[in-house]
Amino acid sequence: MSQSLRLQLILLLGLCVFVSRTQSQLIGGEEDEEEDEEEEEEEESVEDETLEERQQRKNIKLDSTLSVDKLIAKYGYEAEVHHVTTEDGYILTMHRIRKQGAQPFLLQHGLVDSSAGFVVMGPNVSLAYLLADHNYDIWLGNARGNRYSRNHTTLDPDESKFWDFSWHEIGMYDLPAMIDHVLKATGFQKLQYVGHSQGCTSFFVMCSMRPAYNDKVISMQALAPAVYAKETENHPYIRAISLYFNSLVGSSIKEMFNGEFRFLCRMTEETERLCIEAVFGIVGRNWNEFNRKMFPVILGHYPAGVAAKQVKHFIQIIKSGRFAPYSYSSNKNMQLYREHLPPRYNLSLVTVPTFVYYSTNDLLCHPHDVEAMAGDLGNVTGMYLVPQKEFNHMDFLWANDVRKMLYHRLLQVLGILSDDSQEEATRTRRGTRARFTLHTG
Repeated sequence: MSQSLRLQLILLLGLCVFVSRTQSQLIGGEEDEEEDEEEEEEEESVEDETLEERQQRKNIKLDSTLSVDKLIAKYGYEAEVHHVTTEDGYILTMHRIRKQGAQPFLLQHGLVDSSAGFVVMGPNVSLAYLLADHNYDIWLGNARGNRYSRNHTTLDPDESKFWDFSWHEIGMYDLPAMIDHVLKATGFQKLQYVGHSQGCTSFFVMCSMRPAYNDKVISMQALAPAVYAKETENHPYIRAISLYFNSLVGSSIKEMFNGEFRFLCRMTEETERLCIEAVFGIVGRNWNEFNRKMFPVILGHYPAGVAAKQVKHFIQIIKSGRFAPYSYSSNKNMQLYREHLPPRYNLSLVTVPTFVYYSTNDLLCHPHDVEAMAGDLGNVTGMYLVPQKEFNHMDFLWANDVRKMLYHRLLQVLGILSDDSQEEATRTRRGTRARFTLHTG
């Protein structure tokens, strides 16, 4: 990415920070006082830290730099790297926590995220480790364009044509290719699936446009599904990014959020706090469930890169209120879809048993939109509203108590825990020798 485009994205982050600070001032200063107290405690703790705390700080620094496969191996799990080529030539990387002979489970990340999203908070919090500990063969997908899937058989990421895709193509080509690869590699007929945010969006695209794939999935666990988005139209960040895309400089950008902000967020404690506030301004504010000490690890892996067209596509469905393929000019729409507007995805064709998990403080997936989506899906088996009212869009992956508040329920849905079980969501992990392997398929 050119230096000028990087500067444009930094300016965009600055705008987001400004919006976030304005929101905070309107809400009131109570939470700011809590943050100031936390900062004072952190400053004191660095001076008086114990040997254990010093080691923890070193671990955090190391975890922020490791690739996903090496991160998995560091914590004693058997890690593999697989490469998968889609029908349209994109070369995707998958990470695996191998459990030979166990039921395969595919986990698919959200917008600007990667496979790291399911392991970044460590083996005592993150979902991939929890499912591996419950004897699943874990496969972590990476959609085209993120830091692990920037390859193609003929196109170069420096070419604008490489970035001519949205989450429609991820659903049409990436997910089918990854599912077929997993089933071929394991010999299973079906797999389990968890999607977070865009990982749900693309899954429902796949099942509605390529319904044969419904028969390859046992069940779908939909975390914070970003599908219907009518209630998100007044989100200040959405308005800001929309204005940016309509500007002369923003209209030409093809790639976004590929680590441009890391150096800024790492400059000082103040810039770090501003970056966290910017994230909260987008996804919902919840300091109580956010482990600030882990932010360097998050920042080392997130954001992971995305095509601008993916973001534009989300803005389209927010503004139009229609969950439909990407809309071009009226003439091009007629050529592609034979209609002036792209036809809506038919969610009744999604027949995979689907359990939906959502929250009230998710600024990107309003409960009304999630409930409307569930009413249109072909086979919803249940819904779970996270009881904590502050639970936000990224708490589904990052929250301190996500196992207790959410994953325990997910394990019940999967039949691992009984409804009246008092078993902790964390299971004691048996140590395995750390190693990783590269596979191409």
